[in-house]
Amino acid sequence: MGNEDRGCCDKCAKTFIMGINVLIILVGGAILAAGVYWQLSDTGYYKEIFNHDIFNIPIISIVIGSLLLLVGVCGFIGACCEVLFLLKVYMGFLIIIMLVQIILAVGCVAMKSTVEEMATNRTLILIGYYGGSQDEDGLITLTIDAVQENFDCCGVYGPSDWDENAIYSGNSSTPSSCCKTAYRSDASCGYASYQTNDKINDTGCKTSLLNWIESNLLYVGIVAGVVCLLQMVALLICNKHIILLEDERRIQYYEYYVPYEE
Repeated sequence: MGNEDRGCCDKCAKTFIMGINVLIILVGGAILAAGVYWQLSDTGYYKEIFNHDIFNIPIISIVIGSLLLLVGVCGFIGACCEVLFLLKVYMGFLIIIMLVQIILAVGCVAMKSTVEEMATNRTLILIGYYGGSQDEDGLITLTIDAVQENFDCCGVYGPSDWDENAIYSGNSSTPSSCCKTAYRSDASCGYASYQTNDKINDTGCKTSLLNWIESNLLYVGIVAGVVCLLQMVALLICNKHIILLEDERRIQYYEYYVPYEE
């Protein structure tokens, strides 16, 4: 029984495995490229806030992207060339990935307050470094400005956090990135005292970030559900395809080798 003798469902199963792994390769490549760019970038966007031994986002992105590429290549070549070993390795990776996802989900819920506290404390420290001698490459300044401008916020809890910075503490002023969008072109916007300045955002970035995360939880849940469903389907179809290949080779063995042995 060869490939031409298979039914439509069996052929579709092979095509599905190849297709899903092309998608995994593309996603893995994109995550890997983003991680490498993020790590080598001068600005680094928000990585400075999470520049922690455990929560180093660029390094995590590089590792995840590399693993996805490896999984995708194993699955695609295994299905395309019908290599049983690669298909079994692919199945093993899928099972491991699903277990890791469960562990990460539980860990994120359990460590939510710890991660939140770590990010908060780290950001308060960076505010003290903003524009100072510790910020030699201007990376901290660019990162905090990007956060405050993108999320229309100021400081961690509010503008008063800038009292911790030697540059702004003397007159209770704030960086221009704290200014509301309509006033950012005004060079004098951030120089006035935040206590009387109605041109700056009075919401802390912690509140803005948490609100943004909560408003997007539904979309995250939908994406996570679709990914889990695809993983389950891929696992079941891959298992069925492996059984089919093993049956075919067992039949071929008995057809071509057993008669000669007798």
